[in-house]
Amino acid sequence: MRETLLLKTTALIKEHGFAVESFAHSNACFDIVAKRPNMTLVLKVFNNIDALREEHAAELRKIAAVFNATVLIIGEKSKVFFLKKGVLYERLGLTALSLPSLGGLLAEHFPSVKYFKGKSIVELDAEKLKERRKEMGLTLQQLASKIGSTIESIHRYEKGVSTSLNTAEKLEDILNTSLVKKINLFEEQKLERGKEKQLFEESFEDSALEKVHDLGVKVAVFKHAPFKAVAHPSDFLVIGKATARQGIAKKAEELAKAKEAFKGKPIIISQEFKYRQVANIPIVAEEELDSLNKFKDLMKLIKERES
Repeated sequence: MRETLLLKTTALIKEHGFAVESFAHSNACFDIVAKRPNMTLVLKVFNNIDALREEHAAELRKIAAVFNATVLIIGEKSKVFFLKKGVLYERLGLTALSLPSLGGLLAEHFPSVKYFKGKSIVELDAEKLKERRKEMGLTLQQLASKIGSTIESIHRYEKGVSTSLNTAEKLEDILNTSLVKKINLFEEQKLERGKEKQLFEESFEDSALEKVHDLGVKVAVFKHAPFKAVAHPSDFLVIGKATARQGIAKKAEELAKAKEAFKGKPIIISQEFKYRQVANIPIVAEEELDSLNKFKDLMKLIKERES
Protein backbone atom coordinates (compact mmCIF):
# COMPACT_ATOMS: atom_id res chain seq x y z
CA MET A 1 0.00 0.00 0.00
CA ARG A 2 2.73 2.48 0.92
CA GLU A 3 4.66 1.57 -2.23
CA THR A 4 1.59 2.37 -4.32
CA LEU A 5 1.15 5.71 -2.57
CA LEU A 6 4.83 6.50 -3.12
CA LEU A 7 4.49 5.78 -6.84
CA LYS A 8 1.34 7.89 -7.16
CA THR A 9 2.95 10.76 -5.25
CA THR A 10 6.03 10.67 -7.47
CA ALA A 11 3.92 10.62 -10.63
CA LEU A 12 1.79 13.54 -9.41
CA ILE A 13 4.67 15.87 -8.60
CA LYS A 14 6.41 15.02 -11.88
CA GLU A 15 3.20 16.04 -13.67
CA HIS A 16 3.62 19.47 -12.08
CA GLY A 17 7.12 19.97 -13.45
CA PHE A 18 9.28 18.83 -10.52
CA ALA A 19 12.54 16.94 -10.82
CA VAL A 20 12.30 14.10 -8.31
CA GLU A 21 14.83 12.16 -6.23
CA SER A 22 13.66 9.18 -4.18
CA PHE A 23 15.12 8.28 -0.79
CA ALA A 24 12.35 5.84 0.10
CA HIS A 25 14.76 2.96 0.64
CA SER A 26 17.41 4.94 2.54
CA ASN A 27 15.74 4.64 5.97
CA ALA A 28 15.70 8.44 6.09
CA CYS A 29 13.22 10.84 7.69
CA PHE A 30 11.99 11.77 4.19
CA ASP A 31 11.09 9.72 1.12
CA ILE A 32 11.04 12.21 -1.74
CA VAL A 33 12.73 15.49 -2.60
CA ALA A 34 11.15 17.37 -5.50
CA LYS A 35 12.61 20.51 -7.03
CA ARG A 36 11.60 23.09 -9.58
CA PRO A 37 12.74 26.73 -9.89
CA ASN A 38 12.24 28.57 -6.59
CA MET A 39 10.61 25.62 -4.83
CA THR A 40 11.84 22.53 -2.97
CA LEU A 41 9.42 19.96 -1.58
CA VAL A 42 10.49 17.38 1.01
CA LEU A 43 7.88 14.65 1.42
CA LYS A 44 7.35 11.78 3.84
CA VAL A 45 4.74 9.26 2.77
CA PHE A 46 2.66 7.08 5.11
CA ASN A 47 -0.56 5.13 4.83
CA ASN A 48 -1.25 6.23 8.41
CA ILE A 49 0.05 9.72 9.26
CA ASP A 50 0.17 8.82 12.96
CA ALA A 51 3.23 6.69 12.16
CA LEU A 52 5.33 9.89 12.07
CA ARG A 53 7.94 9.80 14.85
CA GLU A 54 8.93 12.81 16.94
CA GLU A 55 12.65 12.53 16.16
CA HIS A 56 11.89 12.41 12.42
CA ALA A 57 9.49 15.36 12.67
CA ALA A 58 12.14 17.44 14.46
CA GLU A 59 14.68 16.61 11.78
CA LEU A 60 12.23 17.44 8.99
CA ARG A 61 11.57 20.86 10.52
CA LYS A 62 15.33 21.40 10.62
CA ILE A 63 15.74 20.32 6.98
CA ALA A 64 12.96 22.72 5.96
CA ALA A 65 14.78 25.64 7.58
CA VAL A 66 18.29 24.77 6.39
CA PHE A 67 17.30 24.11 2.77
CA ASN A 68 14.41 26.62 2.59
CA ALA A 69 12.08 23.75 1.70
CA THR A 70 8.40 22.99 2.12
CA VAL A 71 7.94 19.79 4.15
CA LEU A 72 4.72 17.81 3.80
CA ILE A 73 3.45 14.52 5.20
CA ILE A 74 1.42 12.64 2.58
CA GLY A 75 -1.02 10.00 3.81
CA GLU A 76 -4.36 8.30 3.40
CA LYS A 77 -5.66 8.10 6.96
CA SER A 78 -5.01 8.52 10.67
CA LYS A 79 -5.78 5.93 13.32
CA VAL A 80 -9.43 6.98 13.40
CA PHE A 81 -10.38 8.57 10.05
CA PHE A 82 -9.46 8.93 6.39
CA LEU A 83 -7.97 12.25 5.30
CA LYS A 84 -10.38 14.52 3.44
CA LYS A 85 -9.58 16.38 0.24
CA GLY A 86 -8.95 20.07 0.82
CA VAL A 87 -8.24 19.68 4.55
CA LEU A 88 -4.86 20.19 6.22
CA TYR A 89 -3.92 18.15 9.28
CA GLU A 90 -1.24 18.85 11.89
CA ARG A 91 1.20 16.19 13.06
CA LEU A 92 4.10 17.07 15.38
CA GLY A 93 4.41 20.59 14.01
CA LEU A 94 4.19 19.50 10.36
CA THR A 95 1.39 19.65 7.79
CA ALA A 96 -0.19 16.38 6.66
CA LEU A 97 -2.59 16.03 3.74
CA SER A 98 -4.03 13.53 1.30
CA LEU A 99 -2.68 12.95 -2.20
CA PRO A 100 -5.72 14.68 -3.83
CA SER A 101 -5.10 17.66 -1.52
CA LEU A 102 -1.47 17.75 -2.66
CA GLY A 103 -2.66 17.84 -6.26
CA GLY A 104 -4.87 20.83 -5.48
CA LEU A 105 -2.06 22.56 -3.64
CA LEU A 106 0.36 22.15 -6.55
CA ALA A 107 -2.29 23.57 -8.89
CA GLU A 108 -2.60 26.52 -6.46
CA HIS A 109 -6.15 25.56 -5.52
CA PHE A 110 -5.35 26.34 -1.93
CA PRO A 111 -7.33 24.71 0.90
CA SER A 112 -9.22 26.66 3.52
CA VAL A 113 -9.73 24.15 6.36
CA LYS A 114 -7.35 22.91 9.04
CA TYR A 115 -8.31 19.97 11.20
CA PHE A 116 -6.89 20.47 14.67
CA LYS A 117 -7.74 18.70 17.94
CA GLY A 118 -10.97 17.29 16.59
CA LYS A 119 -12.24 20.53 15.03
CA SER A 120 -12.31 21.93 11.50
CA ILE A 121 -10.78 25.41 11.83
CA VAL A 122 -10.81 28.27 9.31
CA GLU A 123 -9.43 31.80 9.07
CA LEU A 124 -11.92 34.58 8.39
CA ASP A 125 -11.47 37.76 6.39
CA ALA A 126 -11.81 39.96 9.49
CA GLU A 127 -12.12 43.28 7.67
CA LYS A 128 -14.75 41.94 5.29
CA LEU A 129 -16.70 40.49 8.22
CA LYS A 130 -16.73 43.82 10.04
CA GLU A 131 -17.61 45.84 6.93
CA ARG A 132 -20.42 43.49 5.90
CA ARG A 133 -21.93 43.49 9.40
CA LYS A 134 -22.03 47.29 9.39
CA GLU A 135 -23.41 47.41 5.83
CA MET A 136 -26.34 45.27 7.03
CA GLY A 137 -26.84 47.51 10.07
CA LEU A 138 -26.16 44.75 12.57
CA THR A 139 -24.67 45.32 15.99
CA LEU A 140 -22.24 42.83 17.50
CA GLN A 141 -25.05 41.63 19.77
CA GLN A 142 -27.52 41.19 16.91
CA LEU A 143 -25.06 39.18 14.80
CA ALA A 144 -24.05 37.09 17.80
CA SER A 145 -27.71 36.29 18.54
CA LYS A 146 -28.36 35.23 14.94
CA ILE A 147 -25.58 32.61 15.01
CA GLY A 148 -26.04 31.59 18.65
CA SER A 149 -22.75 33.10 19.80
CA THR A 150 -21.54 35.95 22.04
CA ILE A 151 -20.51 39.58 21.55
CA GLU A 152 -17.01 38.68 22.70
CA SER A 153 -16.69 35.96 20.06
CA ILE A 154 -17.83 38.21 17.20
CA HIS A 155 -15.41 40.88 18.41
CA ARG A 156 -12.54 38.33 18.33
CA TYR A 157 -13.47 37.22 14.80
CA GLU A 158 -13.35 40.84 13.66
CA LYS A 159 -9.84 41.04 15.16
CA GLY A 160 -8.66 38.05 13.12
CA VAL A 161 -9.15 35.11 15.49
CA SER A 162 -9.87 31.81 13.69
CA THR A 163 -13.12 29.94 14.23
CA SER A 164 -14.80 26.62 13.50
CA LEU A 165 -15.99 25.79 10.00
CA ASN A 166 -19.53 25.48 11.37
CA THR A 167 -19.49 29.03 12.79
CA ALA A 168 -17.93 30.41 9.59
CA GLU A 169 -20.73 28.86 7.52
CA LYS A 170 -23.35 30.44 9.78
CA LEU A 171 -21.72 33.85 9.43
CA GLU A 172 -21.51 33.51 5.64
CA ASP A 173 -25.18 32.50 5.49
CA ILE A 174 -26.38 35.43 7.65
CA LEU A 175 -24.17 38.00 5.91
CA ASN A 176 -24.66 36.50 2.44
CA THR A 177 -20.98 36.68 1.54
CA SER A 178 -17.87 34.51 1.50
CA LEU A 179 -15.59 35.06 4.51
CA VAL A 180 -13.30 32.03 4.72
CA LYS A 181 -9.74 32.71 3.60
CA LYS A 182 -7.63 30.30 1.54
CA ILE A 183 -4.42 28.98 3.07
CA ASN A 184 -1.31 29.62 1.00
CA LEU A 185 0.67 26.82 2.60
CA PHE A 186 3.90 27.76 0.83
CA GLU A 187 3.86 31.26 2.33
CA GLU A 188 2.74 29.96 5.71
CA GLN A 189 5.61 27.48 5.88
CA LYS A 190 8.06 30.18 4.85
CA LEU A 191 7.07 32.11 7.98
CA GLU A 192 7.36 28.97 10.13
CA ARG A 193 10.87 28.23 8.83
CA GLY A 194 12.01 31.61 10.07
CA LYS A 195 10.96 30.67 13.62
CA GLU A 196 12.96 27.44 13.75
CA LYS A 197 15.77 27.58 16.30
CA GLN A 198 18.87 25.55 17.13
CA LEU A 199 19.67 24.72 13.52
CA PHE A 200 23.42 24.77 13.98
CA GLU A 201 25.57 23.06 16.58
CA GLU A 202 28.19 24.67 18.77
CA SER A 203 29.47 21.44 20.34
CA PHE A 204 29.98 18.15 18.52
CA GLU A 205 30.17 14.47 19.35
CA ASP A 206 31.85 13.90 15.99
CA SER A 207 35.41 15.23 15.88
CA ALA A 208 35.45 15.53 12.07
CA LEU A 209 32.39 17.79 12.06
CA GLU A 210 33.92 19.87 14.82
CA LYS A 211 36.98 20.35 12.63
CA VAL A 212 34.79 21.50 9.73
CA HIS A 213 33.02 23.92 12.08
CA ASP A 214 36.36 25.29 13.29
CA LEU A 215 37.23 26.23 9.71
CA GLY A 216 34.70 29.06 10.03
CA VAL A 217 31.27 27.76 9.00
CA LYS A 218 28.03 26.81 10.70
CA VAL A 219 27.28 23.09 10.76
CA ALA A 220 23.85 21.47 11.08
CA VAL A 221 23.99 17.82 12.14
CA PHE A 222 21.43 15.16 11.17
CA LYS A 223 20.76 11.67 12.49
CA HIS A 224 17.95 10.54 10.22
CA ALA A 225 18.99 11.90 6.80
CA PRO A 226 21.06 10.38 3.96
CA PHE A 227 23.85 12.78 5.01
CA LYS A 228 25.55 13.45 8.32
CA ALA A 229 25.72 17.24 8.22
CA VAL A 230 25.35 20.40 6.16
CA ALA A 231 27.86 23.27 6.28
CA HIS A 232 26.42 26.75 5.88
CA PRO A 233 26.83 29.36 4.48
CA SER A 234 28.34 27.80 1.39
CA ASP A 235 26.89 26.07 -1.63
CA PHE A 236 25.31 23.76 0.97
CA LEU A 237 28.29 21.50 1.58
CA VAL A 238 26.52 18.18 2.21
CA ILE A 239 28.71 15.93 4.32
CA GLY A 240 28.60 12.16 4.57
CA LYS A 241 30.63 9.93 6.91
CA ALA A 242 31.86 6.46 5.99
CA THR A 243 34.66 4.03 6.84
CA ALA A 244 35.00 0.76 4.95
CA ARG A 245 35.01 0.59 1.15
CA GLN A 246 31.49 -0.85 0.97
CA GLY A 247 30.16 1.90 3.23
CA ILE A 248 31.84 4.58 1.11
CA ALA A 249 30.25 3.28 -2.09
CA LYS A 250 26.78 3.22 -0.53
CA LYS A 251 27.24 6.68 0.97
CA ALA A 252 28.46 8.04 -2.38
CA GLU A 253 25.27 6.77 -4.03
CA GLU A 254 23.09 8.52 -1.43
CA LEU A 255 25.08 11.76 -1.64
CA ALA A 256 24.86 11.79 -5.43
CA LYS A 257 21.05 11.87 -5.08
CA ALA A 258 21.27 14.51 -2.34
CA LYS A 259 23.43 16.63 -4.66
CA GLU A 260 20.69 16.64 -7.28
CA ALA A 261 17.88 17.06 -4.77
CA PHE A 262 19.31 19.94 -2.74
CA LYS A 263 21.79 21.35 -5.27
CA GLY A 264 24.53 20.98 -2.69
CA LYS A 265 28.21 20.12 -2.98
CA PRO A 266 28.72 16.65 -1.48
CA ILE A 267 31.80 15.18 0.22
CA ILE A 268 32.55 12.07 2.23
CA ILE A 269 34.79 12.30 5.26
CA SER A 270 36.48 8.97 5.91
CA GLN A 271 38.99 7.60 8.38
CA GLU A 272 39.95 4.85 5.96
CA PHE A 273 41.32 7.00 3.13
CA LYS A 274 42.24 5.13 -0.05
CA TYR A 275 40.36 7.05 -2.73
CA ARG A 276 40.30 10.65 -3.91
CA GLN A 277 36.70 10.19 -5.05
CA VAL A 278 34.02 7.54 -5.43
CA ALA A 279 31.27 7.96 -8.06
CA ASN A 280 32.45 11.58 -8.52
CA ILE A 281 31.96 12.32 -4.81
CA PRO A 282 35.20 13.72 -3.31
CA ILE A 283 36.67 11.82 -0.35
CA VAL A 284 38.50 13.70 2.40
CA ALA A 285 40.46 11.95 5.13
CA GLU A 286 39.61 13.14 8.61
CA GLU A 287 43.31 13.69 9.35
CA GLU A 288 43.54 16.00 6.33
CA LEU A 289 41.20 18.42 8.06
CA ASP A 290 43.93 19.07 10.66
CA SER A 291 46.15 20.62 7.97
CA LEU A 292 43.50 23.12 6.81
CA ASN A 293 43.22 26.64 8.23
CA LYS A 294 40.12 28.06 6.55
CA PHE A 295 36.97 26.75 4.96
CA LYS A 296 38.15 27.95 1.56
CA ASP A 297 41.09 25.53 1.91
CA LEU A 298 38.61 22.68 2.23
CA MET A 299 36.65 23.91 -0.79
CA LYS A 300 39.88 24.10 -2.79
CA LEU A 301 40.69 20.51 -1.84
CA ILE A 302 37.20 19.39 -2.84
CA LYS A 303 37.47 21.16 -6.19
CA GLU A 304 40.77 19.41 -6.92
CA ARG A 305 39.20 16.02 -6.18
CA GLU A 306 36.12 16.74 -8.24
CA SER A 307 38.36 17.03 -11.29
